[in-house]
Amino acid sequence: MPEPHPWLGRIADLPHGGDGGADLDLSASLAPLGPSPAAVAAAHRAPIDAYPERACGSLVAAAAGDMGVDESRVVAGAGASDLLLRVCLAHLRPGDVALLVAPCFGEYGRAAAAAGARVVRCWCREADGFRLDPATVAEAACRHDAVLGMIARPASPTGVDVPAAVIAELRAAAPGILWVVDEAFLGLADGGASVAGGDAVVVRSLTKELALAGLRVAVADATPARARALRALAPPWCVSAPAIAAARAGLADRAHRQAAREAARREREALTGRLTALGIATTDAVANFVCARVGDSAGFASAMRQRSIAVRRCEDFGMPGWVRIAVPPPARRAEVLGALAGALAAPAPARVG
Repeated sequence: MPEPHPWLGRIADLPHGGDGGADLDLSASLAPLGPSPAAVAAAHRAPIDAYPERACGSLVAAAAGDMGVDESRVVAGAGASDLLLRVCLAHLRPGDVALLVAPCFGEYGRAAAAAGARVVRCWCREADGFRLDPATVAEAACRHDAVLGMIARPASPTGVDVPAAVIAELRAAAPGILWVVDEAFLGLADGGASVAGGDAVVVRSLTKELALAGLRVAVADATPARARALRALAPPWCVSAPAIAAARAGLADRAHRQAAREAARREREALTGRLTALGIATTDAVANFVCARVGDSAGFASAMRQRSIAVRRCEDFGMPGWVRIAVPPPARRAEVLGALAGALAAPAPARVG
């Protein structure tokens, strides 16, 4: 009898933010104002006693209009992880090399490994402010004969900007590689236009941008031929009716989206300012979170949780001693800033033995 592909047994589960257990969860990095009231109302009105649109046609149309691309290029999915997995299954064969620009979201590696690919990481260095050097990345991709490359803009967990010009330079330097650009946090970042509409695959997490984590919804932009392949890998009705309705309404509420982007900038500046005043180094983030080098990340996370606030430790990203802290809702800024000072002043737990 057939057995599962042997490489699947080596794919381990990964820690993620958003696991709950705290009154204020700043580990997941969602939009700081929560979902648009229009999106919540639309989700409540969506029928749950009938199947949703098989190919998410109305969401595809709304997302295509928002991104300024043709509908033939847009694919919907149950969150960015779903689409990343489909991209890898559609384009990677066992033994192919997938290059990840790191530190990065752990699901990039899991998606590539699920296709049987070999994962190679090209690290952005702390000494360079974790900024991407396109020449270094392109050289690594060519040296390892990579088939596919994955990169986030802005980067996560660092939040560092990756300008569209850098993506264009990278694609020009390594034209034979399919670049997958994760723009999960672009809608909550300072400026910067999407690189959708070109020959890269662009993944956009509406879960993050529209604060719809419980509904799981995302879209991808790709050439029409690649988009057809991604649709072929989707099970029918892969996005629920409430998710489709909420995402459409959330995309249409431009005032709420703009307010969320402005709130993210203000709260990030407040977080960064407080951490700097406390002597803590941070990355030059442009997204809706701050990445901070606190030293004892386990102790800091524990001290914050004692104050009912969850943060994201970064050891599994390859950044020991760092944490990622999402921007809080504006009404809870003072609480969070006070908790930071208290957690950093908290004594380390006593060692036993």
